[in-house]
Amino acid sequence: MTPVIPKILSYGAGLDSFAMLVDAIARGEKPDIVAFVDVADPEHIDPGEWPSTYRHIEEIVKPLCSSVGIEFVTIDSVAYPVRDARSLFAWLAARKQIPVAGPARICTVVAKVERFEAWVADRFPEQPVEVWIGFEAGEESRAAKDPNAGKPSALRRNRFPLMEGGFCRCRCEALVLAAGYPVPRKSACMFCPYGTKGDWQTLEREQPAAFAKIGQLETDKPLTKNGKKLSIMGYRTLKDRNGNPTGEYRAPPIAKFIVGTYRPKEKPCNVCGSSNRASKAMGCTFIESPTQGAIP
Repeated sequence: MTPVIPKILSYGAGLDSFAMLVDAIARGEKPDIVAFVDVADPEHIDPGEWPSTYRHIEEIVKPLCSSVGIEFVTIDSVAYPVRDARSLFAWLAARKQIPVAGPARICTVVAKVERFEAWVADRFPEQPVEVWIGFEAGEESRAAKDPNAGKPSALRRNRFPLMEGGFCRCRCEALVLAAGYPVPRKSACMFCPYGTKGDWQTLEREQPAAFAKIGQLETDKPLTKNGKKLSIMGYRTLKDRNGNPTGEYRAPPIAKFIVGTYRPKEKPCNVCGSSNRASKAMGCTFIESPTQGAIP
């Protein structure tokens, strides 16, 4: 008799992972477990995910899982600390470091990947598992190298249901809205270096206390060996008049980075052909109204 391999949906808590869950239920192929790795401390002393992320989990995701018999697990920092810290923010603060963008994605490795893999090893010791990861159609190259994908092995098979189903972000949003659910914002730490100026302006307006703590994180980071003061968004390179990278970093502190008007650029979707790809804007609300209409 072929052994049953547990199916674990790695829940990032944004649109992609929620669409993956909604689609799985609709197809009649439910995961056994939906597992969310929380980067914050349980008391939320430190900045963590955006408040709407936690609201969507509590108000929408957990009741949905319960109604169809799927176990929902939160991997918290009590059972699985962020190495030696109560949260990712505390881990960075203790080292006087700031989050940085780039291929290594140390924040993802420390706060998400290591803890998820430790939980899997504890829950299913020496047992094969299938892990579902919510990368969209069109992100095949990212799936091959992003640390969020984890490493397949003899005991772990990775699966990408959204890529299998041809779901880009636009189709994910349309799917969720058609199913009657509010759309969660993009999941990310409130101090994510991949945020836009618009995201940081939203944070300063809607979560001023968290914004101030993150500013202090930048202030506390020592100068580099060359005497340079870096910031969270300072790891992005400057460009010349022709749009070519100069190789030099800009390093404005967050309080300076957010000054001015933010004008988001429309980005076409290469998968479904929409002239403006579904929003990745962060914030403290859900997306309630359709932007794409029927699934393309």
